[in-house]
Amino acid sequence: MLPVLARNQERNKLLFNAILLVTLTSMVFVYPFDNQFRFTLGVAVLSTLLLYFARLSVLTTAVLSGIAIVILRTAANFVLGDDSFEAVVFKNLPSLAYYLSFGICFHVFRVRKCIDNLPVAILLISLADIISNLVEIYFRPLNVAGNEAILASIIAVAVLRAIVAVYWYALLCRYHAFVLEEEQRARYAELTMMIAKLRAEVFYLRKSSQDIEQVMEQSYWLYNHLQNSGAAPADHASSAAKALAIARDIHEIKKVYVRVIAGIEKILKSSTTDNAMKLSEILFIIQQNTQRYLAEMGSPISITFDYSEDFVTDKHYTIVSVLDNLIINAIEACGQTGAIRVAQTSADDHIVFRVEDTGCGIHPQNFALIFNPGFSTKFSPRTGKMSTGLGLAHVKNLTEALGGSISVSSQPGAGAVFVVTVPRSRLVINED
Repeated sequence: MLPVLARNQERNKLLFNAILLVTLTSMVFVYPFDNQFRFTLGVAVLSTLLLYFARLSVLTTAVLSGIAIVILRTAANFVLGDDSFEAVVFKNLPSLAYYLSFGICFHVFRVRKCIDNLPVAILLISLADIISNLVEIYFRPLNVAGNEAILASIIAVAVLRAIVAVYWYALLCRYHAFVLEEEQRARYAELTMMIAKLRAEVFYLRKSSQDIEQVMEQSYWLYNHLQNSGAAPADHASSAAKALAIARDIHEIKKVYVRVIAGIEKILKSSTTDNAMKLSEILFIIQQNTQRYLAEMGSPISITFDYSEDFVTDKHYTIVSVLDNLIINAIEACGQTGAIRVAQTSADDHIVFRVEDTGCGIHPQNFALIFNPGFSTKFSPRTGKMSTGLGLAHVKNLTEALGGSISVSSQPGAGAVFVVTVPRSRLVINED
């Protein structure tokens, strides 16, 4: 019930806005025949809206627009003191006949069905406009001579308004396609970041699974050791049973980990179709994600990206994970203000990434510890909880998995520079 009401409310809002726009633009007009008959811009706007918004009812929109136009013109003429109220009503009422006739013709001619053929659409809109003008003239006789000139003017204006309407429709379609492309790029960027983070989690799940395997083997070894030891039967039987129970429990935990890893890898495999990306595309995605993050925080921190070589790589998720973690750390180090620079250079047979910030810096005595899992000097002022300390450890693991290395240089209060160096052969593909 609620979705239906929401759709009806959205449709009514669209109808109201369309009528308002047509009514206001109808006040832009010219009088070609001694101030008796006018050509308005509102007709072109009405045609454009009816073509673009298929949800709009043709007859309802046209008739209600005509009523609104008659009311607005009557009120304007009466306030300006052109004539009596009855006189200005009868003067503007024939306009309603135009819009009623235009709506009927637009519907009968099925103009929307012909929009893929622009010349036919222009012809049909022009014909609907001409017929509607003739109907209005029938209810509003003109006291001018030269019916041929009147008809020629009506035809010329009808064709012109039809061309303008179709042109505006094409512009709206192009703008809509542009917006969709931007949305798709944003969604693709979000998907890439999400997959990179999932891959990071899978990395740790695999590592934990290996650790669990080792603990299980040690528990089973302890069980065998207790079984074969010379301790008192009651003692060693009880201890051996406990060790075997622990080994079984660990084995069950391992099976859960294996199922979770397999499930995530299946999702990742089905959601990743691109085998390679350019570095410029990777940095664009990271930049968009970082700017959204800074905007949500309301942070004035500036960030720039530079690269010397727009190479193609199939390790894009790894690069995203590495740089994203380093950038987040740099943002946290900068606090309220600062600047961050991400740069890629080439050195011999290596690709080098540098992430520099102007933040609080790192004490040299912590250089050997910051890449250890769990080590952190950061905590949340709101909760008082320490950071997990896994970000830099993850960066180090990913970098070493590619045969690379990571280093840091910093002084307290003077910012920090993280340098990631990876063999070119492990990153660059399709290189002649």
